[in-house]
Amino acid sequence: MPEKFLFPFLLSFILSAALLSFVLFLSRRFAPMVRDEPGRTHKAVSRFGGVALVLAFLAGVAANPDLEPTPQLIGLLVGAAFVLLVGAWDDIVPIGWPAQLLFQLALASIIFLSGMRAWVLTNPFGEPLFLHPDSWFLPSFLVGLAFTVLVMNAVNWADGVDGLLGGVATVAFSAIFLVSLRPEVNQPAVAILAAILAGLSFSFLLFNFPKASLMAGTAGSYFIGFSVAALSLFAGAKIATTLLVLAVPVLDAAYVIRARVRAGASPFRGGDGRHLHDRLRLLGWSDRRVAVLYTGVSALAALAALSFQAAGKFLFLAALAAAFIFLVSRMEKIIGQRS
Repeated sequence: MPEKFLFPFLLSFILSAALLSFVLFLSRRFAPMVRDEPGRTHKAVSRFGGVALVLAFLAGVAANPDLEPTPQLIGLLVGAAFVLLVGAWDDIVPIGWPAQLLFQLALASIIFLSGMRAWVLTNPFGEPLFLHPDSWFLPSFLVGLAFTVLVMNAVNWADGVDGLLGGVATVAFSAIFLVSLRPEVNQPAVAILAAILAGLSFSFLLFNFPKASLMAGTAGSYFIGFSVAALSLFAGAKIATTLLVLAVPVLDAAYVIRARVRAGASPFRGGDGRHLHDRLRLLGWSDRRVAVLYTGVSALAALAALSFQAAGKFLFLAALAAAFIFLVSRMEKIIGQRS
């Protein structure tokens, strides 16, 4: 029934809008709740939008009678609560990248221990690769660990421009929702969770679209990245779809990590202006234009992920990667000539 999925979406949208409005009210009344952000084009705004998103998610799950307390759901809720505590702390007092990486590894372990594991990987050129997590857990654990850390960092680093995180997250959760309803997947519980997350992501976009009145902060970006990774690993049926939808943030993350390692810097230390959105802004792009580009490409990739089989997805991703490399190389030449 459509209302089974429409109601969670609308409820989470309303709950998150109410909580985000409350956070916005507090931030305007109490100046200590905001701080300047390097690279942002607007005045300082509150970083505590993510707190409202996590609370809206927990309330939306608690209010839904169709969600049973399975180990996977409990793991998702425990991880969300963990993100709320550590992320909010980092939004107040930055904890540094080593502690953040440890935090990400802990969240990836929660996903695996709760039963959300990658047990099969799609092979566009032949038979699927089975990881057999029940007989030998290490391959599945390592794949899940790498996937979770990659997605969380890609999503977190994408939150460098107003409107970008909310737009990409809304598309990602919508794609997971549609994949979960396919007969060969048939995961209505995951579809409900994706509907809840899509509702709060869309609500956040209204507060974060340029010029933003609220930011997600560490709590928000990590919560969205954690949720995307967890739902994607649920039965391992949505990993390829997620990587395709997040192609631009993931390719950007891979490029930045490579550039930082080659420069002898930590791959997780930010603020160096190497991201795609940083370079686009140097070329004169507005935050609004950058956010629309990322969201539009993500929507196009989601359509490809829902339309193509494994080989088609691979070819589409390869085309995106080639376009990304060409675009970045051209921008580097233009920026170098200007400087």
